[in-house]
Amino acid sequence: MIVKKYVVSDIKEAFEKIRVELGKDAVILSTRKIKKGGFLGIGAKTYIEVTAAVEEKKQQQGEDKGQIYKLQEILSKTKQPQQSPEDITELKKMMLELKSMMVSQRSNEPQWVQDFRKALSKQDIDEEISEKIIEYARVKYQELDFSNENTRLILSEMFLPFLNTSVPELKGKVMFVGPTGVGKTTTLAKLAAKLKLNDHRRVGIITLDTYRIAAVDQLKTYAMLLDVPIRVAYTPKEAKLEIEALADYDIILIDSAGRSQKNELHMTEIKAMSEIVEPDYVFLVVGMQYRSEDVKEIASKFSIVSPTHVILSKMDETSSLGHFVNVPTFLNVPIAFVTNGQRVPDDIIEANSRELAVLLSREVLKNARSSK
Repeated sequence: MIVKKYVVSDIKEAFEKIRVELGKDAVILSTRKIKKGGFLGIGAKTYIEVTAAVEEKKQQQGEDKGQIYKLQEILSKTKQPQQSPEDITELKKMMLELKSMMVSQRSNEPQWVQDFRKALSKQDIDEEISEKIIEYARVKYQELDFSNENTRLILSEMFLPFLNTSVPELKGKVMFVGPTGVGKTTTLAKLAAKLKLNDHRRVGIITLDTYRIAAVDQLKTYAMLLDVPIRVAYTPKEAKLEIEALADYDIILIDSAGRSQKNELHMTEIKAMSEIVEPDYVFLVVGMQYRSEDVKEIASKFSIVSPTHVILSKMDETSSLGHFVNVPTFLNVPIAFVTNGQRVPDDIIEANSRELAVLLSREVLKNARSSK
């Protein structure tokens, strides 16, 4: 492996240098701020030190194709057709007309369809998914009577095709990833307690979340209470050594630092760590308090680490259950667990499609009735 360090003024400059020298297959291992210049620390400028690496067999390709890659980038930008102001005005006019037609069509829909759409929207079910559900209801049932209690059973059956759940038989390395503030550390502790106390598995814990001292202390407390070993890794190299030290354990639960899906550098770091860890399972923890559009972005950005399962957290902090159907659809991976409180290990449940469908149908039915 070829490892190089770059001292740059901003991350954009680092990306350019890495692409040219190491190629597009390079990964960023670490970043840190440093100060250079000045006199006795006075007047020093802040720079970013970026450490990147690439497999040796790929480095030559990077050197050969680096300039071509940049050229392709420039060419792709110049190939975009230039639109005149008249074209843009016409396009805006067409979009407004299309929007007006859709509003007009929906205003002529049966009242039960309008109430159903509002109820699905209130549960923050993705609009595209909602339209599929509504169309299915119109074709199969022609009309839904929300005053009838049996309608809840109909709704449950309708939601089932969109619910994808699977609880894996865990073994080996299990890595937890996700945005900041979704409760990854607490969720890991709940799962560790379940595996140790209920399933009698030999569990070890590694934390990579050295950005938050509180997270390390929190996990150490849980580990002490559960009598399971915990290791702290500050670098990818340390992570690999700690994994080897716990190789005799049935399951190694690996806590990563929360990462913003909007930060490209953060996404690169988590990908690099995942490649070092080589997990058998990757659990993406998604907070149910997020809006549908946010979850769609999270799903898109975190696909870089190829999640195998999803854990929906903080169900107790929201009144919208639409992510039961949104998340599996966005990610095309199943929901494994749902958490609904802070208690360890009680507030975690194994995901079951029929149970989640029942919960969602109750809320949608309640919302549909309140629309009248």
